[in-house]
Amino acid sequence: MLKVDVEKKYDNPGLETIDEILDMTLPECLDRSEKYYGPLTAMRAYRNGKFEDITYLQFRENVYKLASGLIAQGIKPGDRVGILSENRPEWGMMYLAVLKAGGINVPLDSLLKPTEIRHIIRESGARCVATSSRFLPDFLNGDIECPRLDFLIGMDGAESIPPRSLFKVFSFDEIKQSGDEMEVIFPKVDKNDTVALLFTSGTTGQSKGVMLSHYNILSDINSVLKAIKFYTWDNFLSVLPIHHAFECTCGFLTPIIGGGSITYARSLKSKEIIEDIKDNQCTILIGVPLLFEKMHAGLMRAIDKKPRSTRIIFGTSLGAVNFLKKAFGYNAGGAVFKSLREKAGLSSLRLFVSGGAPLPPEIGDGFESLGIKFLQGYGLTETSPVLTLNPIDRPRHNSIGRTIPGAMLKLDNPDYNGVGELLAKGPMIMKGYYKNEKATREVFTEDGWFRTGDSARVDDDGYYYIAGRKKNLIVTKGGKNIYPEEIEQVLLRSPYIAEVLVMGGSTTEKQLVDSVEAIIYPDYEYLEQQAEIRGNEISETELELILKKEVSRLCADIADYKKVKSFRIREEEFNKTSTKKIKRYLFVQPSISVENGRNKK
Repeated sequence: MLKVDVEKKYDNPGLETIDEILDMTLPECLDRSEKYYGPLTAMRAYRNGKFEDITYLQFRENVYKLASGLIAQGIKPGDRVGILSENRPEWGMMYLAVLKAGGINVPLDSLLKPTEIRHIIRESGARCVATSSRFLPDFLNGDIECPRLDFLIGMDGAESIPPRSLFKVFSFDEIKQSGDEMEVIFPKVDKNDTVALLFTSGTTGQSKGVMLSHYNILSDINSVLKAIKFYTWDNFLSVLPIHHAFECTCGFLTPIIGGGSITYARSLKSKEIIEDIKDNQCTILIGVPLLFEKMHAGLMRAIDKKPRSTRIIFGTSLGAVNFLKKAFGYNAGGAVFKSLREKAGLSSLRLFVSGGAPLPPEIGDGFESLGIKFLQGYGLTETSPVLTLNPIDRPRHNSIGRTIPGAMLKLDNPDYNGVGELLAKGPMIMKGYYKNEKATREVFTEDGWFRTGDSARVDDDGYYYIAGRKKNLIVTKGGKNIYPEEIEQVLLRSPYIAEVLVMGGSTTEKQLVDSVEAIIYPDYEYLEQQAEIRGNEISETELELILKKEVSRLCADIADYKKVKSFRIREEEFNKTSTKKIKRYLFVQPSISVENGRNKK
């Protein structure tokens, strides 16, 4: 075994020959990581009142034992295995064990309803499902009715499994023991074999199974590891749902192949996330814009509560940092705000990476000014998922960045503003949609380019900018194109607005419109803070007037045909996907608007 000097913390021997993973499968990459990083920590999770470590040696051993057990229970090459649980080490163990046994993973979204989970299990033809004790009762009591399943695997101990049930249920230990009881021969796996069927509903409500191969995913990881320098001391905090391609590729497989470690957050509560970062000295956080917006807003609210003298010092320091950055390209935030990051529990962080949705540029700028590197990238489940990433030394926070190595992008039929549909090519592009040749044909051009469905433009330096989803385009009666996402980002600059959805006023998607309207979910936490300062609550009438002024103020600098003419207030958060995108299709026709500060039917 190659010895790794853990004291040389800036060395990462596995990255020196990273191109070799392009000829491997994911289980072979696990063997490679065990060779390079064996005694180092691969994962840590909160167990028995503390965080417990799992080394690469231990992780690989568990994967092999589980794979042997799956084969012992009759799993054959090509069989589908569902995985349903919260983020935890056992999820990754099962994912790689399925592949070692020659199977295909079906990651399941834990936020789906039982009927939706049942549909995906049936659609994929899964023979078994590995699940945590949190979801096991849904199968055992019949809420998730899947009579064709051969057996279930409980990720927790045998004590969590009822003695009688409709299914044959094994604990993790029982599966591993069953593999020990017979001689197992692992099947040959090819790099072009399917790794997973990722059923994605996105924000359209239509579910398709994306087929990704070992080569698709590993080519993407190879490119990411070349674009960003990783160290063996890097510690990723895992907060995004691991079933999603973004977290699975970038937050699980990339650190495992790149020699870092993964800490599984105890919860999604902001306070506990900060504590987990501090207690585990996490260095990298991968998230969606909403997570970073809440973190930034929390920091700013904490500063607002400080004495006036402290607020003045902070404002003066921030102004100086921004001036130096704009005038000379030098970011002094790292030194100036070192004590602030330490007090906030963020001193160990060196990098934030955002994806999954458009990032308000002021959030990236804000964290950079505070001394934390911030990168935005772009991709889709169908692209494994990363296609673009901002250069770490020259990020532009209003851009999705430049193409990663190996990816090719071009614009199809750009309009008068240079905006066209973004097309992609490269080894990371999916094999196709599972049992859906029609949908696969529709998403590829005749010469093999993948249609992303996003409208974009590119500048002279090769940085790409997303205008919005092509299917969300609003066309006015005057022939003007409006991308609602662009206006939404403008409105979200208001501290009074937590979420917003923009659309053509009271029309269906295909009709031409002569006005733009919005549905606004106010930031009630901020409103409560303001009410506390002024000494009395904000009434509904006052809230309407405040929001009207905010909408008018923020729309002052955009073209008249894009301005929001009316809005309505929503009292609950929007229904969202697991990556926090609003399910836009549920809100196509708002029934009530607020115009000139008055409710309007």
